[in-house]
Amino acid sequence: MPVHETLPLQPEDKLKLRRQLYAMLMFPIVVIGIFWVFLSFMFNSGFADDSFGIYMMMAFSVLFFGVIVYMISSTAIDLKRGSKTRVTGKITDKRMHWSTTGDRPGYGHKKRSHTRRSYYLYIDGNEFSVEYPYYSQARIGTTVQLDRAPKSGTTLGLEVVGQLDDGDSEPSENDGESHLEKHVPHARYTQRDHEALKRMWKTGIKARFVRSSPFMVISFMLILSGFWSFVVVLFPLWVVPLYQGIKLYRSYRNFIKNKDGSYKRGVATIVEDKYARTSNRYSSSNRVVLTAGPLVVDTALYDKLSVGDKVILYKTQYGNQPLSLVLTNGEEVHLV
Repeated sequence: MPVHETLPLQPEDKLKLRRQLYAMLMFPIVVIGIFWVFLSFMFNSGFADDSFGIYMMMAFSVLFFGVIVYMISSTAIDLKRGSKTRVTGKITDKRMHWSTTGDRPGYGHKKRSHTRRSYYLYIDGNEFSVEYPYYSQARIGTTVQLDRAPKSGTTLGLEVVGQLDDGDSEPSENDGESHLEKHVPHARYTQRDHEALKRMWKTGIKARFVRSSPFMVISFMLILSGFWSFVVVLFPLWVVPLYQGIKLYRSYRNFIKNKDGSYKRGVATIVEDKYARTSNRYSSSNRVVLTAGPLVVDTALYDKLSVGDKVILYKTQYGNQPLSLVLTNGEEVHLV
């Protein structure tokens, strides 16, 4: 469990809370002005005759300003009390959440949506919401001190007070450089590698088909309906299927070459960070940041990897696609 302490607010903490409070006080004034213009337009257009619409606007206004008043009062209470909570513990995990509102974006359509990213740190298993600068500063396995306003939950600061424990595989600078400069000889494809190549090829077929199918369906419906002129005018509809077809053909050529080939290429790399990514619209994923680049991995492999692990990433001979990871204990785990 993380250690909680109650400390007095520092001058920089009070300044940050005051700035946040002023911004909250200005926001309702701007919103009231927009509401005034909007309501004036609706009343002039006969909206006032609809009692249901008026009740909806009143309910929305009460709810909206209720939330604003709560946020303002929370920050004001933190300033009045003059204290903050310091949480000390070890970063055990990180999470990024994408919240998308509005229309779902589609191919060939203008994106009419807004995406908001939220960042979370897990300190000894307890989740805390933080801003991106603090999120990017923290690494899994390090000991941190997180200062928060107790009522509003505002993050006042984060300080790294301890590096990775001796039990973690944090390499020294020389060890890391020597590992990255290590020459990894090519390895022969095994039966498991060939099975992974087949899964990669099938996954590629599915992805290309899903991206092309809406445009192909629309085009064939126009042809079957006899609207040949629309097919000519709307020729950009065929651009996406054509592009996906070219990519699929290249993937097929690489699949055949790798299938007939004998070797996979290895590169020495180090785990720099890892985090989970969640969303309200898309499936969740686990991501590992290597010195050789980021990777999307399954939950089992995500739990096996630790920041600082010196691993070997194998890629296909043709196409340069990540194929498998060799962990510090010598276990090889395929990525597909």
